[in-house]
Amino acid sequence: MLDSALLYLLLLGGVATGWLLGYRFAKQSKNSAHPNWVPSVEYLLAEANDAALERLLNIPQLDDDALDLFLKLGRSLREKGETDRAIHLHQALFARNDLNRNTQQQLELELAIDYSRAGLLDRAERLLLALLNVRGRIGERAARYLVELYEEEGEWQNILDLYRKKALPHSQLLEKRIAQAVCELAEKAVQQGNYLDTQNLCRQALRIDNRCARAYVVQGNLAFSQDEPNEAIRCYLKAMDVDPQAVVSVLTPLRDSFNKVGDSAGLMAHLSKQWQASQYVPVLMASTQCIADANGPEQAITALLKELAKTPSNQGFFALVELVVQHRLQLDKSQLLTLYGILRRIVEHEPKFLCKSCGFKATEFHWRCPSCKDWSTIGPFIPQLTGSRLDL
Repeated sequence: MLDSALLYLLLLGGVATGWLLGYRFAKQSKNSAHPNWVPSVEYLLAEANDAALERLLNIPQLDDDALDLFLKLGRSLREKGETDRAIHLHQALFARNDLNRNTQQQLELELAIDYSRAGLLDRAERLLLALLNVRGRIGERAARYLVELYEEEGEWQNILDLYRKKALPHSQLLEKRIAQAVCELAEKAVQQGNYLDTQNLCRQALRIDNRCARAYVVQGNLAFSQDEPNEAIRCYLKAMDVDPQAVVSVLTPLRDSFNKVGDSAGLMAHLSKQWQASQYVPVLMASTQCIADANGPEQAITALLKELAKTPSNQGFFALVELVVQHRLQLDKSQLLTLYGILRRIVEHEPKFLCKSCGFKATEFHWRCPSCKDWSTIGPFIPQLTGSRLDL
């Protein structure tokens, strides 16, 4: 009986020893097959460890995790301004012959972005042009970066040529940029006196992006310059229907065009509509002037105070002061109380403190800047007036 129990214990111990040895051997084999040689992006960036980077590049085989690390590392180097290191990294990877086609295309795109950041625009252009034929996200990104490159260089015709060749993928964002490039060509045609080309280019911009307000603005400016106020008004109103913010660029010629046709009531109605849509204070000021011309300054001040009470602004306040001074008016007690409330609300939203380290503006005091996280850098905000200093 004792011998049987001893034999059982010996067998059990042998099984346990064999399992432990097998587990240790398997763990060692796993470690040797997948050595822990891949550091983090943060480590490589913090240590600026070129030796570790070269060690990575010389690894015989790269798995997906390592490739993802390389791509992240290259982007991080580029964002830090170390484009030379990013180019070296991506070129070394691209030279390998064990990468699939999709990975090679990704590296070509990263190299193109590197070259663009480094000012090597010809190299970047060649790579991006070659990637336009790639389907999917790589081709879309290549098209976007290529259009951006041409925009920076002012090569508007190149963008239009690519569109005409159907070399660019269809996307709303890209079509918006193409239409803007065509508008640049239209404005250049105006400067050269090629008015027929201007009209054709504006029409093409609208075919590409039917919400391109700028094309209507260019057409309106052309009509205004040729003393066609009715056509100018039509184009300007169409531009503001498409994009209310277009009023910023058309306010003065729009007002002049309405005055030329003698339609002050139409001007007042459209200015009121555009003020509600854009909240652009010069529109409110122009509308107030129309009211003053038609119904007198007292009614203009009442209307202006009503709008400023809803949307206070420094510009609006100074327009009110200018109107009062211009017509030598006096405000009654109710108007003064309204004006006081407007000024109070304006002051409440003005910054009171400024970080001398990063320029962050705050309405409350902080010992630690919420933006740059530095300590004891917040001080009082003192507006710096532009212009020459007055001698006292």
